Amino acid sequence: MKIIHINDITDERISNYLSLKESQTHHTQEQIFLCDGDKVTLVVLESHLQIQSVFAIEDFINQYKTLLEAKVPEGQVFTASKKLMESIVGFRLHSGVMAIATQPKNEHFATLKPPYIVMNNIINSDNVGGIIRNAVGFGFTSILADNATSCPYLRRAVRVSMGYISKANISIQNNLVDTLITLKNQGCNIICAEISERSHHLQNYTFPENFALVFGSEGQGIESKILSIADEIIDIPMYNNVKSLNVSSSSAVFMYAAKLRK
Repeated sequence: MKIIHINDITDERISNYLSLKESQTHHTQEQIFLCDGDKVTLVVLESHLQIQSVFAIEDFINQYKTLLEAKVPEGQVFTASKKLMESIVGFRLHSGVMAIATQPKNEHFATLKPPYIVMNNIINSDNVGGIIRNAVGFGFTSILADNATSCPYLRRAVRVSMGYISKANISIQNNLVDTLITLKNQGCNIICAEISERSHHLQNYTFPENFALVFGSEGQGIESKILSIADEIIDIPMYNNVKSLNVSSSSAVFMYAAKLRK
C-alpha cells in the first residue's frame, strides 16, 4: 500500500479536506461526505460504502493497514503531521483521522422495508445524526426524510451518528405527505411523536408490526398535514414543568419502546 506524505496545505490531492467548515456545499454537490475521527472512520470503513480516500496520522495507518488495503483505492491514503492536518481542515482535530466516502444513491421508498423512522423538517444536523444513530442502534434501518430536513451526510450529522449512517437505508422525499399516504394505503400505521390534544401516552401504546414513526421539527413539531393522516399520535409524559425532550433524545425513548412492544 502506497502512503503519500503531504507537506503542503495547497496540495491538490487532498483538496476535499481543505477548509472543511466552508466545503460542505462542495461535498454535497460531489455526492461525497467526510468521516471525522477514528471511531467514525472505522465504522464507515467497515461498511459497504465506497471509500475515496483516507487522510490520517501514521499510527492509525499502521494499525489498520490491512483494512485500508482492502477498502481504499491505491494511492489514496494520505498522511501528515497532526498540526499540518489542522491547518488544512481549518479546525482542531481530536484524533487526526479522516476519510472521504461516496454518498449512496437516494433510495426509492418502495425499496425499503418497514418499520420506518421518519424525519420531518429536522434542520439541526446534531439531531439528524443522533436520530440515525438511535435508529440503527435499535434495529431500524429504513429511514425517510423530507427535503427540509438537514442533509444526513453533512460532517456534523455523520460525526454525531458515529458513522452508523453507513448502516442506514435512507430515502429523501420530495413530498413526504404523499409518501406517507401511499404507505398508509398499503397498510402501514402512521405514528406521530407529538404532544397534542389527540395524543396518548407512550406507556399505554402497543406498536404494530408495520409502522412509520414520525419525528418533527425542533421548534414547530410535525407539520399539520402529516398529523391529519396519523393513525396515532403519541407523547412522552413529562414532569416538573419540563415540556418535552430534545427530538434526538425522545427518538431513543420511542424506538426503545417500539422494540419492546412490537
